[in-house]
Formats: sequence, C-alpha cells, structure tokens
Amino acid sequence: MKKQLKSCFVIASVLLMLAPVSANNVDSTESSGLLTSDSMDGLWVNNTLEISGSTNLNPQNADWVLYDVTNPYVEWPILRSGDFFTTVTPIDEGLWNWTLIIDVQGLNCTCWLEIGQPNGLGKEFLNRIIFIGAGPHNPVISPNHESTIMLDGPVEISATATLSDSMPNVGSIIMNWCSSPNGACDGESFSEIVQVDWNENIGSFTLNATDMDLADGVWSFTYYYQDVYLRESPDIDITVYVDRNAPVSSMISPSESNEGDSILIDGSGSSDGVWTNNLQYVWYVTKPDGSIYVPETSENNGILEITLNESGLHTIRLDVIDWVGRMNTTTSQIYVMNSVPVLGMSIEGTDVINPNSWKFTLGDNISLQPNITDSGDSVEEFTFYWYLDSKLVSNSQDYSIAELDEGIYSLSLIVTDDDGANDSYEIEITIESDKQEENDNFTFGSIIVLLGIIGFSILMFSRIKNKDSESKSLPKWNETTNNTDQDVKQVNSHESELWD
Repeated sequence: MKKQLKSCFVIASVLLMLAPVSANNVDSTESSGLLTSDSMDGLWVNNTLEISGSTNLNPQNADWVLYDVTNPYVEWPILRSGDFFTTVTPIDEGLWNWTLIIDVQGLNCTCWLEIGQPNGLGKEFLNRIIFIGAGPHNPVISPNHESTIMLDGPVEISATATLSDSMPNVGSIIMNWCSSPNGACDGESFSEIVQVDWNENIGSFTLNATDMDLADGVWSFTYYYQDVYLRESPDIDITVYVDRNAPVSSMISPSESNEGDSILIDGSGSSDGVWTNNLQYVWYVTKPDGSIYVPETSENNGILEITLNESGLHTIRLDVIDWVGRMNTTTSQIYVMNSVPVLGMSIEGTDVINPNSWKFTLGDNISLQPNITDSGDSVEEFTFYWYLDSKLVSNSQDYSIAELDEGIYSLSLIVTDDDGANDSYEIEITIESDKQEENDNFTFGSIIVLLGIIGFSILMFSRIKNKDSESKSLPKWNETTNNTDQDVKQVNSHESELWD
C-alpha cells in the first residue's frame, strides 16, 4: 500500500509540474505564516496606500511590486516597485512589525500588490488586491483550489470574488473549456454560465465530467467573474485530468509448470484508455497451502518473472490501479508439477563421484555425502534414510564411517522430498585394519621378490644350457687334433724303422 501511495504522490507531483500556470491568475493567499498582514483584499485608496503586517524573516531583505490588473488580457504593467519596508519595529527575537507606504497619487486601477522576502533558497510572498483611484474598477476573482484537478466524478471548487462597488452574488462566473491532449485546444470549445452558490464573497460550483460529457483525457478550463456592470476579472486557468472509466486487468500465463522453472507472466495487456501508461500493477501469489505473498517485480511492473518452487496449485492475482484509485483484478492458476530428485554420492576428501564400492581404513573419520539434483526443493525439504546392511542407522544428511568395525558392508541411502518422491543409492564399503594393510603390502612384496627369483633362475638355466651346447661341439675339434698327433707318431715310427 505504501508503494501505491508513493506512486500516486509521484504522479501528482509530475502533473503539478506539467500544469500550465497563467501569468494573469490572481491568488491572494499567503504562502506561509512567516509574512502576514491584517489588511484585507479590496482595500480602496486614492492618494496613499498604507499596509502593515509582521514578519519572522530578516526585514532588511524585502521587495514589493504594484501591478495594474485592470485589463486581464494584457501583461500586467508595473506601476510602482521598491526594495524596503517603510518602517520596521522589532517586537521579539525573530519577530518584526512592518509598514509599507506607497504614493499612488494619480493612479486609477484595479491593482495587485506583491510583497516578497527571501527564505533560504526560496521566497515568501504576501499578495493583496487594491482598488486605487475613482474607478470604475474591474472585479478580481481568486481561486481557492489547485491549478490542476483530477476529475473522476463531481468535484466542488470555490473562488473568492473581490469587488469595489457591488455584491458578488449579482454577478456571474463564466467558464470555457476544451480538450487539450497536447497542451492547446484541439477541437470544439465549450462555454457556459456556472451555477454558483455564494457565501458572502466566496462562490462554490461543481465540475461534473458526466454532466459535461467529458471523455477521459486532458482538458483546459478557464473561468472569470463578470460583475453586474459587465466588467470582467482576469482569467483563472485549470488543467483537468478526466478519468471516468475503470481500468481493465488482463493476464497471460501458463497453466502448468515444473518445480524450479522460471515463469513469465504478462499483464501488460491491461488498459485504461488514454491513461494506460499511468497504471500501477500489484501482483499477489497464493501458495498451495493458502499463504499469500507479494513477489518482487522488475521496473516494468506489467511483466512478472517468477520461480515457483512448491508443487501444487498456485493462484496468481494482478490488481491494476489507475491514478484516481479505481482497481480491476484478474487471476490465473498455475499447477506446478513435482520434480523427482536424482541422487548421487561423493566421498569426503576425494574427487570421486558416484562410486559403486570403496575401501576405508579402520577408524577413518570420513563421511559419505549425497549429491541431489532437484530443481524445486532445497536440502531442508528432503528426508534422509541411511541403511547399513538393511538396517536404518541414520537420518542425517551425511553418513560417517568412523565407528564401523572391520568388514564389508552394504550401505544404502533413500532420499524423499516433501511430496513423497524419492530416489536411492547403494554402495559397498570395506573397512580394513592397518595390520591387514601391512600384510597385504608384505604379500605383494613377497610375490614381487619371488617373481624376481624365478626370472633370475630361468635366465641362469638358459645360460648353462647354452654352455652345454658349446661343450658338445668341442670334441670334433679335439678329435681332429688327436688324429693329427697320431699321424705324427706314425711318421716318426716309420722314420725310426728306417734308421734301424
């Protein structure tokens, strides 16, 4: 609600800044209580104008201007001006009485006196309508309303008439108006004498968009007072924003979605005629459990991008509000289907993902950690069931093997989401003692040594075998040598026989 009010204030401020202000408008109201006077509008003087009052501002800084507003259709001429009060009397700390005396001899006008004093970065003003000279003097009418009006039904406004020689109730207020979407009249202009209720010099009358057949849009109004002698006051200009019709809310959204999916809901088709661009969008989401929340929206409030993480039937409501407070609502329902979790497993301190089996050393303080893929649910919405050899041992998210004895185990995990959908994972884990690991290492080393011995033996046997082969081939060489020796002996024997 605060956001809506803030938006309305912003729109109203923009309208006030854009509203045209006529240089000939006359408004005698004081801007604040810092600069005041007991002198009333309609003071009639001939030769000397004397006006007094009080101020809470530094009286050394003051200026005044006397304008002639007799002819409302020309730029007001300046008749007199000055920079100081005539007299100043201190009354209290921060309070002074002042008097302004102006020589107006020879002037004959309906005049506008404006007194100003600086106040910080701004300025305070005091305005009074003065009749100077013998006359005749034109009437002056001062609005008691803003220069911009938002019209969605009958609105009563009022103005104060200041006359020099007649009563207000015998005169008339005449109003002219036209459509002005771009700041100037576009099309036909209208005029009528307004029905006014007078209370002394204050006249009240009503603007009714229905009776005046005003379509939604921007209209320019002007009214003035005409006295019994047909003398006219300066014009009062009003910019009127007409919004008679309620907005129409429209929404385009899917009927189904999955948990965790990003959904785009389009409400930009909502309309309010010429004021569609000024619509305010307010979104509401009702969860399956009946709770309601307001989702965050982007700068384009006509588009809602949302992620629904709970399965079930969600109701989306869009309220569109125009700048006069009319509202129209539309709703849509989206059924969000549950996403089934997908379960995996990892081992603390390793990069292993989804192993089927794993060996641990007795006393290891290591945990098995589930990896869950589910687009809709958070970890807090899951229930964990750890089974060791078909026996439930834990409901924690992780499972530690620190207290397991030596042996081989079948470890199973079942994960169930808040809608009852589940998945499971099973792994075989082996717990071995440090001694067994040393024996295993010893056995492995022994096998390696034995294999080395066997290999070395084969190598040596091969070499021995090769030497035996060489030995068998040597007798052929020795036999030749022996035969040669025998031949030598035989020759020697023959020689001996010859000698004998």
